[in-house]
Amino acid sequence: MNVVLCGTMTRALMPSCDMLRSYLNLAIRTLRRRVGYTLVNVVGLTIGLGCCAVIAVFLQYELSFDTHHDDANSIYRIYTQFEDNAFSDIQFPSFNQSTAEDQMVVPRRIAREVPGVDDVAQFVILPTPLFVENPKGQRFESDRQLITNTGAAFGRMFTFSRIAGASVEKALSEPRSIVLTERTATKYFGDANPIGQTLSVGSSTTATVRSVVEDPPMNTRIRFDLALSVTRIPRWAAFRYVKLKPSVRPETVQPKIATILNESSASLRERKADGTLIGHFLQPLTSIHLADRMLYDRTPHRNPAYLWAFGAIGLLVLAITIINYANLALAIYAGRNAEIGIRKALGGHRTQLARQFLVESSVLALACVPLAVGLCAAIIPGFNALMDTGISLWSVFDPIVLASLTVLALAAGLGAASYPAFVLAKKQTVNLFDHGFSTGTRKTWSLRHGLIALQFIVLIGLGGLSWIVYNQLDFMQNSDLGYPVDTIVQLTSVQADSTQYQQLKRRMNESPHILAVGIGARPRQRLNRGPCGVTGLETDYSGCDYERVDPDWFEVVGIDNAAVERIREAGPSAPEQVVVNQAFAEMVSAEIESPVGRGMINVPDRPPETPPPIVGVIPNLHTNSMRHEISPTHYHVVAAPPYAYQPVMRIASGRTREAMAHAEAVLSDMFPNTPLEISFFDDTVAELYEQERRFGTLVTILSMLAIVLASIGLAGLVAYLTRMRMREIGIRKALGGSVASILVLLNREYVQLVAAGFVVGAPLAWWAGQMWLDQFAYQTSISPWIFVATGVGAIMVAIAAVSTQAYRAARVDPAHVLRSE
Repeated sequence: MNVVLCGTMTRALMPSCDMLRSYLNLAIRTLRRRVGYTLVNVVGLTIGLGCCAVIAVFLQYELSFDTHHDDANSIYRIYTQFEDNAFSDIQFPSFNQSTAEDQMVVPRRIAREVPGVDDVAQFVILPTPLFVENPKGQRFESDRQLITNTGAAFGRMFTFSRIAGASVEKALSEPRSIVLTERTATKYFGDANPIGQTLSVGSSTTATVRSVVEDPPMNTRIRFDLALSVTRIPRWAAFRYVKLKPSVRPETVQPKIATILNESSASLRERKADGTLIGHFLQPLTSIHLADRMLYDRTPHRNPAYLWAFGAIGLLVLAITIINYANLALAIYAGRNAEIGIRKALGGHRTQLARQFLVESSVLALACVPLAVGLCAAIIPGFNALMDTGISLWSVFDPIVLASLTVLALAAGLGAASYPAFVLAKKQTVNLFDHGFSTGTRKTWSLRHGLIALQFIVLIGLGGLSWIVYNQLDFMQNSDLGYPVDTIVQLTSVQADSTQYQQLKRRMNESPHILAVGIGARPRQRLNRGPCGVTGLETDYSGCDYERVDPDWFEVVGIDNAAVERIREAGPSAPEQVVVNQAFAEMVSAEIESPVGRGMINVPDRPPETPPPIVGVIPNLHTNSMRHEISPTHYHVVAAPPYAYQPVMRIASGRTREAMAHAEAVLSDMFPNTPLEISFFDDTVAELYEQERRFGTLVTILSMLAIVLASIGLAGLVAYLTRMRMREIGIRKALGGSVASILVLLNREYVQLVAAGFVVGAPLAWWAGQMWLDQFAYQTSISPWIFVATGVGAIMVAIAAVSTQAYRAARVDPAHVLRSE
């Protein structure tokens, strides 16, 4: 019985297989007959799907930060929220003076006293490079050194794939032990076995290599060249992470952790008492990358609004692609009425015709999927360089990405074939020979017109938005920040005591090309922030920035007024004095005419016995991104600072090479064990807007891509429709119509569609652009000329696409066109 059943099923399936083979053969022959239009559709759909694939893997990359750790969903970072400032690291009880025992008090108490906590780890990733020396005496520069005094807990909490040696947990459980990444081990030791080898880190630490692990992925916040286990972390604070036990919620352990932190530090208790400490909180490890950046975060964050924008732009590009595909398909199918009529007259059933069209369109669309995957793989290296990402080429072959591309291609193919399959195939045979389908000769608006108008909406919207983004970037990068960014450099690698700093200044000033050296505020620096006040006023002002500077800093940034002159005249033995910026003076102007002559109170609840006097007001300086308003700032001028961290230096214009050569020689001589690192202010300012610059570049690229796709699609569509109207054009020429009149006739329809697109697209671009500009405290205005220019540009694109084909058609001899009539 089973044999009979199988034979029956085989005979039933065989005709279906033969029919499918017939459909495929017929589809291939049909596509080959229209090879030009087939190529236009394939190129357009391939580019659209390829770009959407790139954006999809980019979003997948950004949303997967730190998810590779085995216990990622149970790991939380502890952070401290002060008034107006959040700290990503937690201070030690006595800051830099904390002993090894002091630094372990908090981790031990949390592990012992908070039942829901499974592990506690603390570590730092040093912000400046160090020299590392191997046993052969070769020195290498290390940019990312992770230092921890909870090595075993660190190894248990975070996942790193071991290549050689002990596990990370075991390797870092002993002090003076090192874990190297694979790339770093190769760099330091070549092909030799690094396990058991000794390295000198910095100027005073010697440690043994215990393990080698795979390089951490780019989409993690815990990236390092080497991880070093020590008994005492040589910093004033550290990142602290906790791993919670299964099913434990962070809000159940957060209050107890906050209590332990406050009890361990007199400074934190004081800040809590005066109201400037908001509290301590737990932040999920996997959410840090897309959250707001905190003080001392080392790895850049991503603004989630930009991810939404990238996704939306990707959908718009996909929409243009599908519109192109559907438009050209509709136009081609409109010219196949007679073919369908003949098939039906010869006995073809509408179901067979529908299947034929669906198979034909699906084959073409699915053929674009492997091409799109190849295009995506070719784009990714350049995309990584543009967006500073580490997307793997293998991510293109992720099953979800491949399945999504296949579904999108299939949807585009089936959607494009739906008109002939479900509308034309149902028409009566006689009606298929009356040329009743509108191909552009009628004045009624059709689905094709609506799709073209939608395309111009997207073009004008993206063009206007990219112009707005460019104008804002230009505005931010070329605005007057209050100091000359092109002639000031930051000595990033310098950390000096008072004696070293004075020697550094003296030696730097030996060069005529170095005009001044000082310490003080610099771009991208997050200043200390908190409440403040002035003597004689009861008001406590919140959100005041505070910075220590020396007298020469004013010369570095180019500020020279009466207050600065008084500071210089006071000499090197003068007591601490204060100058405030214009924003500070405006803040207190509601109560007093000027703060000059009053005492500066940094923390109102703990005023000093003799507050330093405010001696003057200086102009506002932009030291942060223009996303933020300039804060009221008080600069405390110390004539002889006890230490200098990253001094700044002004060089003579046009003498950069000579000044830098002298500076490098001095730094190499004074700090031989520290890698040289010097940053130009203009580069630092540019880094403030790196994310915006990348966003603007990507929007511009996608806008240009949309224009190219639309132009290709429109040119293909017009070419086909013009061919369909050759009889009409021939008759018009035979009746005396000129080439110009025919060009006007064919262009009029598309200019009207551009106008319709402008009416909708321009307001949408203004709305989206204004929403983006609202992120910035200082912003450019949106000029109406932006939309005039984008509208004119869209008209030029349409006219260029139409006129090329129309002119060629208008030049054809009418006798040749009408001969068949």
